[in-house]
Amino acid sequence: MATSLSVLLVSTATRWPGTARIPRGFAKAGFTVSLLTPRNSLAEKSGFIAKIGFLPDQATPMQWVHAFAAAVAATSPRIVVPCDDMAFRMLRMLALTPPPRIRQDLKLRLAALIRESLGDPAYYGTSTDKTLLPAAATALGVRVPPFAVCNGADDIAAFAATQAWPVVVKRRHGFAGQGVAICVDRNDVARALAAFAAADANDLVEPTAGPACYLAQAHLPGRTQYFQGAAWNGRLRAGYAGEKIIANPEPTGPPTVTRYFRSPRLRAMTEQLVSGFGMSGHFVVEFRVDERTQDVYLIEINRRISPATHLGALRNVDLCAALYAAIEGTASTSREDLAEGEGGINVFFPGEWLRDPQSRYLRDYPVDVPWDEPELIEALLAMRHER
Repeated sequence: MATSLSVLLVSTATRWPGTARIPRGFAKAGFTVSLLTPRNSLAEKSGFIAKIGFLPDQATPMQWVHAFAAAVAATSPRIVVPCDDMAFRMLRMLALTPPPRIRQDLKLRLAALIRESLGDPAYYGTSTDKTLLPAAATALGVRVPPFAVCNGADDIAAFAATQAWPVVVKRRHGFAGQGVAICVDRNDVARALAAFAAADANDLVEPTAGPACYLAQAHLPGRTQYFQGAAWNGRLRAGYAGEKIIANPEPTGPPTVTRYFRSPRLRAMTEQLVSGFGMSGHFVVEFRVDERTQDVYLIEINRRISPATHLGALRNVDLCAALYAAIEGTASTSREDLAEGEGGINVFFPGEWLRDPQSRYLRDYPVDVPWDEPELIEALLAMRHER
């Protein structure tokens, strides 16, 4: 690469392997990589990080803002990349409803950086809040399962009466399958809402959130598929499709084994969302394929790094290289999509090994191990003792 762009990875989760795996991808694409993270995170063990800034333990939103501002001042990033859902929401808060004590010049500088990195801020909430996305996607012409925004158990039961049990109940925000429950009756709903409320106690309080509400959706029997991509200024730059084979925990947890493939149908739906929401940066869109009709329905959008973001480089659909080229205004060194008929199996490390050390997928397929990062491998292997 002729030049090097600076990227600041922003993380709030310490044990998220996807964050630890992405610095290598950015560095190989030509970025100088910096990281803002809580202490003792997996990501700080990566060998491809030039500079690390640490968040205070149990950081308040205001402390997070100060730490983020300090990291920006120290690294002068061209873009910032959220590595988990809470990081995205913190960036969203800073761009749209920053704490009043921040200096005006700093507020404007940080908001401009976030907008440049993530795209149109008018759609940060719409694209990620599970209670807002279905109506917005429908307006863009993207199919979603039958749904209702509900204030409590009675509303959810009334919706189920029109759709039949089971129904899927979701919090406004979640992470790695948390905040999602498949409910077969009212007792299940009561348990789900109690669990959601317990999670909310430690959640980010957003001034514009309003009263608690939930999304209820018809449960569609079928397969979960994804489109993993990188966008810039509302245009999809590169991406490819995947399908969940194994999740941990089943059925709503993050995948540990997926099938990757080319899908013009998923790509076209993703392009509608990227354009309609003015998106920039890395993301993964989740879909559901109804086994009865084979129709595809949008489930959610995650606007952050995923455990599979770095894997595109192995298939020559390098999402980091695509983002670098888009920022520089040059042609990407990698492909925009897989070829017709191309596909295979992804086995995530350490996810599948932690789920089942005797898994046949570990024996029968190549496993995603970061052999050139021995310190990171050691930290990932140590996760087994945390279980």
